[in-house]
Amino acid sequence: MIPTPTELEPCPNGCGELVLITMTEHGRRMPVDAQPHPDGNQAVFKDGTGRWRSRSLSGRDARPPEHLESTFMPHVATCTRRAVQQTLPGLPGGRPRTRRRAPAQRYPRWTPR
Repeated sequence: MIPTPTELEPCPNGCGELVLITMTEHGRRMPVDAQPHPDGNQAVFKDGTGRWRSRSLSGRDARPPEHLESTFMPHVATCTRRAVQQTLPGLPGGRPRTRRRAPAQRYPRWTPR
């Protein structure tokens, strides 16, 4: 099933391509390319409410695409402006941990006279 031009949106990363925004099995938004791709790993279908849904075709428990599903490529695999997280040598990967501040005292501490 091919989406209509009114169902496509510009890429969230700003590459200028039109993408189809689908909802995954876990309720997250996933942009996929506008045209079906035979090497894609997402089975995309339109549910009864008219919302585009996607599920993964890779993994141990994955089922092959059913007759109403089309195979699409995730847009993050083909986007020209995707953000790539690079780690610096000598630093642990991921987000740096920030130091927590002590909570501010709302009222001054009462002392007897």
